[in-house]
Amino acid sequence: MTDSPTTLHIDATRDEATRTTLLRLSGEIDVSAAAAFEPLHRQPPADRQVVLDFAAVSRINSMGLAQLLRLLEHWRGQGLRLEALGLNRTLSMLFKMTGLMRYFAEPDGAAAIVAAAGSTAAGGVARAMPPGVRPVVAAARPAGPPQMRRIVRPGAAAPTPEAVPSAPAAASAAPADAGAPALPAMFAAAAPPPGDRLDFIVSQQNSQQLTGWYYLNTLLQRTLGRTVSLSVEDFEDGAASGRARAHAPALVFARPFDACALMQQQGYLPVARPQDDCDEVSLIVRHDDARAALADFAGAQVVTALERSFVFVLGRFLCDECGLDSAGLPRRFAGSEIAALKMLLSGQAELLFMSSRGHERLSALARAGTRVLERSETRVASHLLLLHPSCQALAQPLREALTGLGGHDKGRQALQDLGMNGWDMPAPEEVEMLLMLYRRYAG
Repeated sequence: MTDSPTTLHIDATRDEATRTTLLRLSGEIDVSAAAAFEPLHRQPPADRQVVLDFAAVSRINSMGLAQLLRLLEHWRGQGLRLEALGLNRTLSMLFKMTGLMRYFAEPDGAAAIVAAAGSTAAGGVARAMPPGVRPVVAAARPAGPPQMRRIVRPGAAAPTPEAVPSAPAAASAAPADAGAPALPAMFAAAAPPPGDRLDFIVSQQNSQQLTGWYYLNTLLQRTLGRTVSLSVEDFEDGAASGRARAHAPALVFARPFDACALMQQQGYLPVARPQDDCDEVSLIVRHDDARAALADFAGAQVVTALERSFVFVLGRFLCDECGLDSAGLPRRFAGSEIAALKMLLSGQAELLFMSSRGHERLSALARAGTRVLERSETRVASHLLLLHPSCQALAQPLREALTGLGGHDKGRQALQDLGMNGWDMPAPEEVEMLLMLYRRYAG
């Protein structure tokens, strides 16, 4: 039990005909949810079939997941059949990554029946509920979680011989259980940022942004009243990333993989992220490969560009979600997406993990001979602007400066030069989900 006031509310409806209890959860599921769950733990619903509707849940964190897990485990021991209703994309992914989905059966229509019955005076039958659980008349809601995991795209026509590029001479290989590389040396400095200057390291999204970053850097200096020293680096460049620094950088704009490493290992704080910027992965096979499902590729040779990337992480996650054990897949890292595509087309690999954005930008000729077997639609892996924990006091001024760029001419110019629509504050549950994926596959 916790002394914190709970922000989670649970409303109950029962359908007499199907002997099903519908519990509607609203608010936040955090550590304080123990107070709301405790009555249901002491006195489980009398019906053997229980539907939990999460449509009105605004967020959930790791402590809330632990409280929910405790309740579901107890109910499973009581022999209850559980269904989940109204899972949005974020909750659906969180439940899959944490194993909570194993407690829920496939929907059999009971939830829709209960909701429909509850919308009429005759159909919704109230019953005694545990203290703290409110019986209500429920409005109908669509049943089942959204489809967010994958799509199947028909293949293109077979290539002509000249359309198939030659294979690279060599690519790095890794065993299926190889660990992720350590952080680049540029982030290994033990000393915190100096008080008189903020070092700002940027890993660009593309090579067209350089002018925009220098312009934004000037605006940030004026807003913060501090000297901000900008350095544009390629974290994958061994020479650049291998240079140790005397002090840790105060600000880092990093790819999602490096951002997770910095948050996990050095406690950097997520401040903002570009709008409409997400890494997704497409799982690609040759057009003439007759295998129709991802589960048919057990033991297949995988190729992707880089190990330190969320394309690789999401590719593994998608494999596991589709019934293919990613831990048993040998993989090679080609160094670039074009080199990885060449390896697939030349027969040196059977399955390609490629960024969906990169695949869409290929010419029709380059895409010829390939077929998209699966594609993620997670919308969580984006570049992040991070702040060193010793500079936490700057977090709010930075957020206000970045999210307010669209409100004045100079800010709009900076956004235009960066090719961005704007900046958003990352939602805590989405950052947590990003870190969960990182820990599962790389951390």
